[in-house]
Amino acid sequence: MKMSKLMRSRLFIALVIVIGALVLVLPQVLAHKMLLGSDSIFHYNRFYEAAMQLKEGNFHHFITMYSFQQSGRIINALYGPVVAYFNGALLLVGKTWFNYQILSDIAVYLLAGGSMYALLRKCKLRVSYSLGLALFYLTTYAVQYWTLSQAFSGWAAALLPLCLLPLVTFIVEKRVNVLELALCTALMFQIHFLTSLFVVMAYLPAFIYAFIKTPERIKLLQHMALAIGLFFLLTTNIWAGLVEVYFGNTVLQPFINKNIYGTAVSLSVYRLSNWLAPFGIVILGGLQIILLLVFWKKISTLNKIVSLEALLFLILSSRLLPWKWLSQTFEFVNILQFPFRFFVPYTVLLLMSLGLFATELKINGWVVIGALAVLVTCSFVQTIQALEQSLAMWDEPEEFMYQKNTTYFTDDTQQIKQAFFSKDLALGLYYVQKSTPDYLPLYTKLTDQDEIHGYRHYRKQVIMQEQKFTKTATKDALVYQWDAAEAKEIIVPAIGYKNTKVVLNGKTLTDAQFGHTRIGALKLRQERGHNRLEISYIPAKTTVVFLVLPTFVWLGCLGIVIKRKGYSREDDAKFNYLSAR
Repeated sequence: MKMSKLMRSRLFIALVIVIGALVLVLPQVLAHKMLLGSDSIFHYNRFYEAAMQLKEGNFHHFITMYSFQQSGRIINALYGPVVAYFNGALLLVGKTWFNYQILSDIAVYLLAGGSMYALLRKCKLRVSYSLGLALFYLTTYAVQYWTLSQAFSGWAAALLPLCLLPLVTFIVEKRVNVLELALCTALMFQIHFLTSLFVVMAYLPAFIYAFIKTPERIKLLQHMALAIGLFFLLTTNIWAGLVEVYFGNTVLQPFINKNIYGTAVSLSVYRLSNWLAPFGIVILGGLQIILLLVFWKKISTLNKIVSLEALLFLILSSRLLPWKWLSQTFEFVNILQFPFRFFVPYTVLLLMSLGLFATELKINGWVVIGALAVLVTCSFVQTIQALEQSLAMWDEPEEFMYQKNTTYFTDDTQQIKQAFFSKDLALGLYYVQKSTPDYLPLYTKLTDQDEIHGYRHYRKQVIMQEQKFTKTATKDALVYQWDAAEAKEIIVPAIGYKNTKVVLNGKTLTDAQFGHTRIGALKLRQERGHNRLEISYIPAKTTVVFLVLPTFVWLGCLGIVIKRKGYSREDDAKFNYLSAR
């Protein structure tokens, strides 16, 4: 096999991306230190729940049986259940939290590199350009956000490029590929709801362009309707979970960021945001604007739309907008929480745009390859340095992890750290507990004085009380047992929703026989002596059907994709004709 052909082979491309991923995790492997960011404990509880359900074969879609203080809360059903089980499987393979962290980082890097490469190749970029930009993407903060802070949007960023494939189809082919559009949109919806909204925002201008330009508008609309219908079939598990929980309960939403302006990207050179790392992205952003202004008339429609969308997302992510006024005037804006999240689609669209500029302006290939080599090298060095700085925090006695709203059940810092290297996966989550109240059922409206997000209530009613009870996860129910010196009403650190079934000492309680605190903890009358409480969740029968349905729809769609090998041979030749250059 000739060297040029070898370098264009899929095996070689995959190998380079794998090497890039391994290089980025190597500093942590060598340092043997953990990174515990702001979202780590919350997501690690989610993944531990999924891991234990897989290990024990004890599947409960709604209530938590093993994690979150074994409180019976509903989390995963409302927040990326499929990805939670994937991470749970990684955790079982890794056996320790440290090993899991390495494996999950590698997984994110491989997905990010592969999906960016696929998107750029669909844009007809050369293999070398696509590979170089894909490697650079691994170092951007959009992807690094998972590594450094365990923010789940990092998983969304990893697959966002793949989910933008329909955007290219809209503009270049002026049609709707039903299967492609439905699968890409559903994939992101299964991972991260907010990022799926960004995907739709990116689709919209491209679809409008296709609608205006195509002579087959009726067919376009018909195919769009089919794609939307298929999307709902692929995501009924998410919709069923939302309807099941939200229609019967008043659910506490993730916290409202009162400083939304402060979390927008600052473009000032005196106050560069983390999202502007590596610094090469600032240079690329400035270069794109210059190229767009100078060569507007010479570039393709695809490049024009992609470039303008990139600039739109950049503006949305920045302090150029009056975010404080917007959040106070329009309540729905608070769903965003952090404007910097718009920087994720900006990053992807920026790299698309620059790759298209390099191709369409017919810049000397060796010059572009040389520039990419320098860019990737510098960005890897900067990213590794940032990683080493973050890892150094592990040696700090008080700042080794994010501590806000966190309760420690030992004063021995070394004991906490060692727990995350232990094969007892529950140990670290016992020593470090965070009072995140997301998705708790509200029975009394919380006031600002009550800390509207319920952190204090959850800590007091659940975290600080749960050690008084012995808890066991069985096939049928989550069982609480305790001994009481007297008969009286108590608060049990178990969360009850509308369809939560409560059995106390063998008797199923009616709604009138027990109560709830304002965040849903059960209030019931214990008996003197030994007490046994069983809680389970009984969803509607239709909910169960819709939870199972997407599995068969996904398998059917993926079977079609495999049969077609993603694209027909004719399409493959059409989109990859630059490979030989």
